[in-house]
Amino acid sequence: MRFSLPTLTPRLRLGLIAAVALGLAPGTLLRTAIDPDPEQVTITLTPLAEREGIGGQLVVTGAWEIISTHPFFGGFSTLLDAGGGAHEEGLLAGTDRGWLLTIPIVAGEPDTAQSQYSDYATAAPGLFPLTDLEAMTRDPASGTLWTSYESLNTIQREVLHGSTLVSAAAHTITRRAPPEMRNWSANSGAETLERLADGSFLILSESPVGDEWPNRPGLLFAGDPIEQTDPIEFVIDTPPKFSPVDATALPDGRVLVLLRRVQLSIPAAFDAAIMLADPRTISQDGVWSGEIITRFEGPLYGENFEGIAYVPKADGAGDIYVIADDNLSVFQRSLMVRLAWPPATATSAPLSSQAQ
Repeated sequence: MRFSLPTLTPRLRLGLIAAVALGLAPGTLLRTAIDPDPEQVTITLTPLAEREGIGGQLVVTGAWEIISTHPFFGGFSTLLDAGGGAHEEGLLAGTDRGWLLTIPIVAGEPDTAQSQYSDYATAAPGLFPLTDLEAMTRDPASGTLWTSYESLNTIQREVLHGSTLVSAAAHTITRRAPPEMRNWSANSGAETLERLADGSFLILSESPVGDEWPNRPGLLFAGDPIEQTDPIEFVIDTPPKFSPVDATALPDGRVLVLLRRVQLSIPAAFDAAIMLADPRTISQDGVWSGEIITRFEGPLYGENFEGIAYVPKADGAGDIYVIADDNLSVFQRSLMVRLAWPPATATSAPLSSQAQ
């Protein structure tokens, strides 16, 4: 049952907001019994045949629910293509508790038979473990991994030295908190981090700063944000109440920005959209906008989608994967959806009437 906020008293309204916030906090809701023995962990992709609730230009080519017996499984907040360079072809998903899930792609299909689930937050001995992982990006040539943490609005760079992506051995880790992100929210700040083809870096905040609704602040660094200073500062224009939660670069220089909207109810309700935008149009103190090309909405696909990744194919086309954060809640699911690129049509994907 959903509650209409305008009919609630101020006290009940605050209580509802607190309940929803509690539900969105990682690990605050109890799950059903799961197997705590890591030696017996299984990870399973269960195909979903239903497509109702996904609309727009991008054609769905696969959908799965991801389940596992691991006691800390879930909460996926970011996704990237782990192929290229010295690494095997596949996907890498990160959780807001600082865990990493590898999903190999075998013959063009995701396959969890050889998946690994590793505690990345403690991968650097002697360093304070940053656990509120919200975004990841990498250099496919070197395998260098950048991650963002919204709890401290900090960027971390991990340079690999012949080791695997989820191994703790022989890594060099550097961290920096860009001063331009100092006033970003500690609970919904640096939610998006993407390395573009020209070596620049795009960082987006989930929440506005001050009264700048609906625009969210963004930064465009000319190079590595660990080393570079003086980024271009701008705002991203989103549909009402939608926030950027992840992005992925396309071969032509454009990016796909994943947007999410949370509707205050018990349990919380979600819908999502994919916006196509060109970072070459970003300007200092400007407003960056794009086109909504696909949407996800309930009841079947109204989940908390937070991660998006473009995976190129040998024929020049590509696959787009999106993954949902279940917030470790019994009311939500860890879903993954695959869509085909390029788009099938040239028309926009209108959002539901609630978003107008």
